[in-house]
Amino acid sequence: MKRYLNRILVAISVLINVILGGDNNQTFSARNYDWHKRGLPNATKAIDFFLGKEHCLECWIYWKVRKKW
Repeated sequence: MKRYLNRILVAISVLINVILGGDNNQTFSARNYDWHKRGLPNATKAIDFFLGKEHCLECWIYWKVRKKW
């Protein structure tokens, strides 16, 4: 059940990101970390506070690796 819920939350995150103009298959967390890297306004600290230390970084790395497939 936990794995199913995690997949649903990831899908919602990707949907929100795409609706807001983000890249395909990129989570909102990964997008925020990308903004953080580029010095743009972001919610990385807030997301990491609620979802765990360096959550956004891990999402961004995962997205970059999968993007190359």
